[in-house]
Amino acid sequence: MRTGFDTVAFSAWLKTNSKHSPPLRPELIHASHLAVDPNRPVITNGILAGTQAAQALQADRAYVAAPPAAKIEALKVAPATGCAMLLTLAREKSGYNPLEPAGPDSEGKFMRYIYQIIVCPLFRKDIDDRITDVFGGDWNDVIERIISLYVGLPEQDRAILRTSLRSVAAAASSSPSTTEEICTFFQSTIDSSNTISTFLYYMNVKMVTYVDHGGKNEPDRVRNQADLVLHRVKMAFDAGQWAGQAQNVYRETQSSLSDWLANNSTPTGALPRDWHPR
Repeated sequence: MRTGFDTVAFSAWLKTNSKHSPPLRPELIHASHLAVDPNRPVITNGILAGTQAAQALQADRAYVAAPPAAKIEALKVAPATGCAMLLTLAREKSGYNPLEPAGPDSEGKFMRYIYQIIVCPLFRKDIDDRITDVFGGDWNDVIERIISLYVGLPEQDRAILRTSLRSVAAAASSSPSTTEEICTFFQSTIDSSNTISTFLYYMNVKMVTYVDHGGKNEPDRVRNQADLVLHRVKMAFDAGQWAGQAQNVYRETQSSLSDWLANNSTPTGALPRDWHPR
């Protein structure tokens, strides 16, 4: 268990993720990530949640509006903004662009982004697991079982995910024995409550409907199957250390929490609504 904050390690992380440093090496990919497909798009949705979300936005606006001489002091008391700044640094350094989900090597860049968050000393890893499972039965039941694995995802975003999964299930049902696949979908959440955490969920799911044709007097039997790979990461942000590191981070990026919210979601229309690559 970590007993103290490693300022040397954090300085090294900032240097690695600086725009002035060399590009990240392709091999910097967390071992338990999904297998990288260079042609698979990555769709992302970024949200702010939690009981202190309004206060976090207020502190962020104060930082943005502060005159240059007061910027650092305003930033020191805006830890959720600090969390967003580190996520932005890691994403920009990796080259992953949510606005171009089907860009060259989108998934490889995305994996390097996630890895940099996991190894950042200003975060503590609370959850890092990979769920691989096969579900069968009624599609509505299958979808609810998948959504239940998204701990910390607000209901409005569960509704979006539910709609997308239903679209893929409908496509599978209309074309028996044809696999319908959701490309990698990434849900990132900054949760500002009594503590600040970031939830990072990404998944790949394949759905197929099989029809076993009965005999002359036998009904057809329909079987649904969903193959799921879901990686869940929850990182706790070390807000207690933020004031001491705010100036160092500000030297590398002047982005804000509002910037993160504006630039961390794939816009509707970039791909079909069900996030299914055609």
